[in-house]
Amino acid sequence: MYNFENNILGKTDETILIDRSEENTFAALMMAQQASRTLDIISRELDPLILNTAEFAETVKQMVLKNKRAKVRILVHEPAAIVKRGHRLVDLSMQLTSFVEIRIPNLEHANFNESLFIADVTGYIHRLNPQRFEAKLNFNDKKTARLLTHQFDEIWEKSRSDPNFKRHFL
Repeated sequence: MYNFENNILGKTDETILIDRSEENTFAALMMAQQASRTLDIISRELDPLILNTAEFAETVKQMVLKNKRAKVRILVHEPAAIVKRGHRLVDLSMQLTSFVEIRIPNLEHANFNESLFIADVTGYIHRLNPQRFEAKLNFNDKKTARLLTHQFDEIWEKSRSDPNFKRHFL
């Protein structure tokens, strides 16, 4: 397994290829721990093995509480399945509605079938096939991160909220 502990967001410019769920989980956690402004995520089912850990949710929570301008934007394709299964990031989005937002792509982007994780428009994890764990990542490739963020923004701008992710008051 690759050791990500020496990688620094915004400093370590090394493109790394990984192929295990544990590597994806650790890389996402390391990037999130170092992010201070933004996390942009596209995931069909919000990658429960990677993004549904207590440590990851706590990291995201601390990031947005430390910076009142921090923003976490998440795009998912399978909202009902995610809510049925339960997910810490969904719970967090309902608690911190000003900072964490989850949407679904519109029909134009319904077939987008990649997973993206972008931290501070600087580091990224990119999986071309979300059913597999092969990914390319870099902690400091601003050019690629900007291109991926632009792609994310295009999908985000046309996306819509889903009632599955709304807080229900009694």
